[in-house]
Amino acid sequence: MTDHLPKVARVRAQIEKLADDIRAIRDGMPPKEEALAAVDAHIEREAATVTIRPTAFIGGGSEIVSAYPESPHAYACKFFPDVIRDRFRTEVEALYQGDVTITDDRKQERLEQQLLELERQEESLIRDAAAAGKNIPRRADANPAITLAD
Repeated sequence: MTDHLPKVARVRAQIEKLADDIRAIRDGMPPKEEALAAVDAHIEREAATVTIRPTAFIGGGSEIVSAYPESPHAYACKFFPDVIRDRFRTEVEALYQGDVTITDDRKQERLEQQLLELERQEESLIRDAAAAGKNIPRRADANPAITLAD
């Protein structure tokens, strides 16, 4: 007679570890190159909200620089983009020092497929135990698509 409980416990431990790995990847940081590109895009976007009107110097209006960008930060991005970029890049680089988890969609998808397979194994073991007259309760967070599958 097969003892189903230890087998289910082993599979559940693997499920738990895999679920933790998936959460870590999902909650991870984007690749550093993407974060640094976002710095550049942010500076360009903010600077674009400031308009310079050189015609004001020759009698073509009163405002040399647009008076109402969204924030003073926009002015800094327009007139001092290299200073702002260097500072932001330094701050972003510091975030990536040490042990960080980087998001990886392909790896996450692969782990999710492995998780589904482990959940199928778990359900199969639970059903085998039920057929043998043993009751093994399902996990509260069991995937309903697996538990309801025939």
